[in-house]
Amino acid sequence: MLRELVQDKKLRARVLERVEEFLLNNKAGEEIWFRELILCLLTADSSFISAYKALNNLYSHDIKLLDREQISVILRDSGYRFYNLKSRYIREAIEKYYGRIKILVKPIADIDQFEAREFLVNNVKGLGYKEASHFLRNLGYFELAIIDRHILRYVNTNLYVSVKKVDNKHRYLLVEGLLRAIASALNMQVGLLDLFIFFKQTQTLVK
Repeated sequence: MLRELVQDKKLRARVLERVEEFLLNNKAGEEIWFRELILCLLTADSSFISAYKALNNLYSHDIKLLDREQISVILRDSGYRFYNLKSRYIREAIEKYYGRIKILVKPIADIDQFEAREFLVNNVKGLGYKEASHFLRNLGYFELAIIDRHILRYVNTNLYVSVKKVDNKHRYLLVEGLLRAIASALNMQVGLLDLFIFFKQTQTLVK
């Protein structure tokens, strides 16, 4: 049961360590915020491991100086699948948000995390609701659910609903509402609940 997992002292300690990392990210500068943005662009439709490898290879260079073709080659050589598409998204993010993503997003997120997510979805090409929620969670905002395939599998298996995809806002908010109700019953923020569910499904906290 999920309640038993949440009450596991060793796992709770590990989750709280991750929470501290996210809160430290919130206090960090533009470089950390932008790196998290690129990570979340890369995790869309890809595994975390593949995205993280590509991220590290990009950051072995001065990322702000890379043009679209150079980014594409680095992603391709990293074994990353969508290297042409993501190179366009990343280059556009560099041009629009390098050195200013924190100053744009933090004032909104500090007041209204939902509004901050809408800002990201509407303004950063390549970020959907899952990726925008992931970005904000990794920067210390915990009121949004990250609904990836592991979380969706849990919802479909354990909550007796049938939502195969969350490919639009309506479906995303529907599943997020279900997760929010569970989180409330467990007396925790929904942005932390997904870490427990992710661990239950994968036996890892790498996210």
